[in-house]
Amino acid sequence: MAIKMTHAARAELTNVVRTRYRAAAGADKSKILDEFIAVTGYHHKSAIRALNSEPTSKKRQTRARPALYDEAVQTALIVLWEASDRVCGKRLKALLPILLPALERNGHLHLHEPIRQKILTMSAATIDRLLRVPRSATNLKKRRRAMPEARRRVPVRTFADWNEPPPGSMEMDCVAHCGDANRGSYVNSLVLTDIASGWTEAAPLVVRDSGLLVETLERIRLGLPFALRALDVDNGSEFVNETLINYCLSHGIELTRSRPYRKNDQAWIEQKNGAVVRKLLGYRRFQGIACDGQV
Repeated sequence: MAIKMTHAARAELTNVVRTRYRAAAGADKSKILDEFIAVTGYHHKSAIRALNSEPTSKKRQTRARPALYDEAVQTALIVLWEASDRVCGKRLKALLPILLPALERNGHLHLHEPIRQKILTMSAATIDRLLRVPRSATNLKKRRRAMPEARRRVPVRTFADWNEPPPGSMEMDCVAHCGDANRGSYVNSLVLTDIASGWTEAAPLVVRDSGLLVETLERIRLGLPFALRALDVDNGSEFVNETLINYCLSHGIELTRSRPYRKNDQAWIEQKNGAVVRKLLGYRRFQGIACDGQV
């Protein structure tokens, strides 16, 4: 299968063979011509014409185009962009017929008529092109927040990582009884659900405190019909802290956490939160020691 030469390669080969072809005579000239035709695929007459012609270097023709939008237009566009809370070009294009007269009417912007007409007639793509530099200067990447040390010590477990565990592998969560106002001090239900059996335990927390949570967890652990082997929690600070980590280490409990904002990683406990806790207690607000025995 013949390989087609590119135009640039064919021109380069012609310039190299041209010198040999002109210096040769008789049979050598015919041999060079035949080889050149076989490589380039030229017709016989076209090959002779190419080798006898003078080398020409084609220069790319460039045409100087005057700038339609000068610095004054770009400066006025930046002012309008800032006034529109830095919207994109398509939205700014639709907003300009309203925004520009409003700024002029209130004395915030004074434009000459040619500049004004250029701004009102420019396309959304041109707006984005003229705002590329100022927009890139404002799009500074946010510094990533460092992960707390306690969270780094607790490995992540997804919903697919349980692999049919034996009884004693449980998920734990807190259900807030704050009513309509998520502020102040209110009672929480500490809920644990076993993955294998569905066994569910719930106990009240007067406040969401790590020390009180560990004390409540210890009471629940001692009353379980099986040994607590593994505990999976979400990323809340009431769970992922040194107090709970040290408790699990001292009792041989494997502590893991779900992925942030992935409630499906704790599907078993999330189902019990609604089917057990909310079904019994609803969504009312409970607060204070007096409510401890009611939860």
